[in-house]
Amino acid sequence: MLDTRIINAKIIDGTGTAAYHGTIGIRNGKLVLGRAAEEESAVAQVDAAGKTLCPGFIDSHSHSDLYIGSDPETVSLCKISQGITTQVGGQCGSSLFPAPLSKKAQMLEYLSGDVNQEQLDAVEAFQSFAGYVDYAKSQRLPGNFAFLAGHSTLRMATVGYENRPATKEELEEMKRYLREAMEHGCFGLSSGLIYVPGVYAPTEELIELCKAMRPYGGIYATHMRSEADHVVEGVKEAIRIAEESGVPLVISHHKICGPRNWGASKETLRLIHEAIARGVSITLDQYPYTASQTGLCQCMSPKYFTNGPVAAAALLKDPKMREKIRKEMTEVPCSYNSSYQNAGGFDGIRILSVPRTPQAVGMTVSEWAKKCGKDPFEAYFDLMEENECAGSGAFSCMQEEEVERIYLDENTVAGTDGLVHKKDGVAHPRAYGAVVRSISEFACRKHLVSMEQAVRKATGLTAERWGLCGKGKIADGYDADLVLLSEEELSDRADFLHPSRVCAGIHTVWVNGAVVYQDGKMTGAYPGSVLLRS
Repeated sequence: MLDTRIINAKIIDGTGTAAYHGTIGIRNGKLVLGRAAEEESAVAQVDAAGKTLCPGFIDSHSHSDLYIGSDPETVSLCKISQGITTQVGGQCGSSLFPAPLSKKAQMLEYLSGDVNQEQLDAVEAFQSFAGYVDYAKSQRLPGNFAFLAGHSTLRMATVGYENRPATKEELEEMKRYLREAMEHGCFGLSSGLIYVPGVYAPTEELIELCKAMRPYGGIYATHMRSEADHVVEGVKEAIRIAEESGVPLVISHHKICGPRNWGASKETLRLIHEAIARGVSITLDQYPYTASQTGLCQCMSPKYFTNGPVAAAALLKDPKMREKIRKEMTEVPCSYNSSYQNAGGFDGIRILSVPRTPQAVGMTVSEWAKKCGKDPFEAYFDLMEENECAGSGAFSCMQEEEVERIYLDENTVAGTDGLVHKKDGVAHPRAYGAVVRSISEFACRKHLVSMEQAVRKATGLTAERWGLCGKGKIADGYDADLVLLSEEELSDRADFLHPSRVCAGIHTVWVNGAVVYQDGKMTGAYPGSVLLRS
C-alpha cells in the first residue's frame, strides 16, 4: 500500500526534459512511479490539478549548519518555505568542527562576525566531524543536510589567527582533521579566502589539503580570494587548486563586485570553460540578487585581524589608527578586497545585524551616521568598536546583466548563502527567497530559460554535481523529497524591509515522504536526515 498518491500533477522531474502529467506514489519515504503508483491503494491521496510537482529544491550554498540545535522551525522556515529540502552546509571556510577544547573559545569568537550574540550563545563546537554528525542526528531536522569541513576552522584549530603559512607539522595536523571528516562521510572542503584566518593561507596549503581528500572523492568549494578587482586572478587560483589536486571545484556565489569590474564575468566564464575542456569538473552556485551579505568588518583590511576581531576592534580606540584605516579603505587601487569600495561607499551598505547597537539595524551606514550626527567613517568605526567587529551587512555591489550571464551558464546551480537570524530580525532576503527567485525571475517572468531548465538548476544538476545520491529527481526509488507549487503564483516576497516574508506559490513540501510545510506553515514533522558521502 502507498502512503500517499499524488494525482493530476504537472511533473517536472529535475532532469531538464519536458514536463508531463501523471501520478506519483510515496511509500516508506521513497517515490513510486508507473503502474504501481496508479493502481495500488493509498492511505492518502492529493489532487494536484492545476499545480506543478518538482523534486525538492537543493540549496547548494548553506550556512544553516551553524544553527542546528536552535529552534528548528525558526531556523528551517526560510528554507523549507521556498521548497528547499536539502542543504549543503559548512560553506565559506566555516564549520563547527574541528574545534579542540583549547581553541573552542577562539573559534566561537571567529564565528561572531557571521552570527549575532543570541545565536552565538546557542552555538556548540565539536572536536571532530564524527562528533558533529552524532549531534546533528540527535536534533529535530525538518530537512536534509550534507556537510563540508571549513578551511578557516581547520586553520583556527592549528595555526590560529596568525598571518603566516602553516608549518609542516600544522599542515599535517590539518590533513589529519580533514581525513577524519572524509572517513566519516564529509563531502569535502570549503574555503573563505577573504576571511580571517583563511585569507592568510598560501595557495599551496589548499592544494595539499585537497590532495589529502582526493582519495575520498572530496569536493573543493571556495569563496575566492577576490570577487572584485582581482576576480580573474581568484578564478585562476581556484582552478589551479582543483587541477593540481585532482578534485572537483565549486566556485561559491560567483559574482562580480564593484562597478569598475562589471563585465569581468565574460573572462571568468571563458577561463572556467577552458578548464572544463581540460577535464576539470567545475560548478558555480549563485543567488540572484545584486546585493551581497558579509561581515561589516570586511570593509577593513584583514591585516588588522591577526589577533582576532576583539583585538581589531580595540585598535579603533586610537584616532590615528582610524585615520590610517580610513585612508586604506578609500585608496584606489585598494590593497585588499574592500567591501566598502565594492558597494560604492556607505550609501550602499545596509546594516543587518550589530548585537550591541540594535537601533542601527535596517539603516545604511550613511543613514545611521546622519541619525547620530557623525561623519560616516566615524559612525562606522564606532559601530565596529562597540560591537567588537561583530555584525553583518548587505552590500549593493553587482549588476543585473552580470547576474543573468552567470545564471545562464550551464554549470550554474542555485544557492541561498542565507544566514538565518531571529524570525523578526533584518536579514538578506536571499535566506527566504533565493531559489524561488531564480526560478520565478529567470523562467516565469523573463523567460531566459524554460521552467524545466530552471528546476534542473535547483535539483537534478545540483544533486549530480555534489553526489547527493537519491536526491534531485522524480524517479522510481528516489527519496520522496517533493515540492508542489503554482507556477502562476510563484514569487519571492522577501525584501530588505520585509526579509522574513515567505514565498508565494509554494503549497506543499515533502521530505522523505512526510509533509513538512503546507498552507504557509511548518507542520511540526521532522523527517530530515544527515547525508553522508557514499
